[in-house]
Amino acid sequence: MVKLSETTLNCQYSIGSFDSLLTWCFGIMMLVAAIPHWENPYYFLGSVYAYKLVDSGVGQMVAITLPPVQMVLAILLLARILTNVAHLVSMFLFSCFAVVQSIAFLRGLDISCGCFGPGYETTIGFQTLFLVYTLLFLSITRNLFCFFKTRSYSINLEMGETQ
Repeated sequence: MVKLSETTLNCQYSIGSFDSLLTWCFGIMMLVAAIPHWENPYYFLGSVYAYKLVDSGVGQMVAITLPPVQMVLAILLLARILTNVAHLVSMFLFSCFAVVQSIAFLRGLDISCGCFGPGYETTIGFQTLFLVYTLLFLSITRNLFCFFKTRSYSINLEMGETQ
């Protein structure tokens, strides 16, 4: 008998190559973003402050916690461990990045997005917004598809059918 928890643990079996591609892309993206933040925390703290959205205490908390979170997500995604959880947290991060970049863009701030450290100075604009909204869209699509495929599989199992 198939356990329901085993079927919902990893969506990779439900959506195949699309999930694998996004998992690798998101994992690499998180790794590429985490390393420069980790190596140069003061630059990253300056990037957080440049958005002018939070006070110094919250800014320090973001600068301290975000690089390890990105690193853990990268490891989970690339090692394919707890991929559903990692994808959900990634979707949350992409949505946060989209919101703060949109606010900075609408406020007319001429600042670097701070996404990939000092070696990648890109002013917030259509290019950075396109990147973050594309990542968010792909993440939402992946998570919704996974949810409905897994839910469909669960319903079939409850009805005694197998796919």
